[in-house]
Amino acid sequence: MSRSYVSAAVRREIAEKDRHRCAYCLSSEVLSGIALAIDHIVPVSAQGNSEPDNLCLACRSCNEFKGNQQVALDSVSGEFVPLFNPRQQLWSDH
Repeated sequence: MSRSYVSAAVRREIAEKDRHRCAYCLSSEVLSGIALAIDHIVPVSAQGNSEPDNLCLACRSCNEFKGNQQVALDSVSGEFVPLFNPRQQLWSDH
């Protein structure tokens, strides 16, 4: 079994934890009618694991934007900053 395998039980746990919303933009899976993907917050390519504390739901747009990145260029400061981590940060503080 690969490092990135996520069981159906863990998928359900993550969906419940994230209230069936994208952890990044808060889009609702129920309202959109489109299944959200399981995202590795720390990518597998960066030695991220498939444990629940490293997984979240992500809509297609957020998942594609994030890709395997952990930082992004801040257009205001011109500096690279860490991307939002839904397991360590609160959306209301972001």
